[in-house]
Amino acid sequence: MTPAGDGQMWLDERFQAPLARAGLDRFGAVMATLEGRCLRALADRENWRLELHGPHGGPRGVFLKKHHVRTWPSRLRAKLGAGPGESAARTEARNVRNLAADGIDVMGLVAYGEHLRDDGLLESFVLTDELRGYVQLDHFLARRFPQRELFQTLPADGDLDALVCRVAEVARRFHAAGYNHRDLYCCHFFIKEPEPGRFEIKLIDLQRVQRRRRFRRRWIVKDLAQLAYSAPRDRIKCTRKMAFMRHYLGVRKLRPRDKRLIRAVLAKQQLMERKQGIIA
Repeated sequence: MTPAGDGQMWLDERFQAPLARAGLDRFGAVMATLEGRCLRALADRENWRLELHGPHGGPRGVFLKKHHVRTWPSRLRAKLGAGPGESAARTEARNVRNLAADGIDVMGLVAYGEHLRDDGLLESFVLTDELRGYVQLDHFLARRFPQRELFQTLPADGDLDALVCRVAEVARRFHAAGYNHRDLYCCHFFIKEPEPGRFEIKLIDLQRVQRRRRFRRRWIVKDLAQLAYSAPRDRIKCTRKMAFMRHYLGVRKLRPRDKRLIRAVLAKQQLMERKQGIIA
């Protein structure tokens, strides 16, 4: 990533000219922009979709996530002149880079920036490339595979089996590299099918990703339970969830420790269903 010149923003050189043409090559301009479409606005963050225009191509979609928080630590850092510290944008940008370096496909990082105001307001943003041709997993399942009644046995479907195995492979590699997501729902797996039965997968929303070397089981259970909880029940039934787990674990026959893990995941999933309700 290249410094933008104001000391508060870093960007991918490939996007330097499009960002400059859009007037988004400075931190303040990015945080102030109201161009594009606001997807969500909360007290401490906003999500936007913008379009950048290249010199020869058409518009290119990018997603902007703005953060603005004021905490006692940020107030203290401002008072001491200590700089922004660990902003939300810096955390997500680092996670994008680390995961990509570890061979896990994620969304592309366009730019990020951060600034701590004198009054303790910590502002930051992360700008990511739109995943053209990709669809979030739960929507992809609904569009691509036929719906069945909840208790109706699903016929054999090699493409669906292949997709389940690909998602399991991504989850296995993600956890094997030491990461946990903390929000590993279907909506954070983005799927592309360049040809029938071949699936490409990218992970998104990486701000809360952590890397742990020890005491990881609780977080792995949480990730797997979130994925199971958010899987459409009329497409992904128990037999395919078990196929997912066998592929995730890399075994044909479950061992006692595998069964203990599955029981923990099911217990966490059931707790989520009691607290949040069942997703149809």
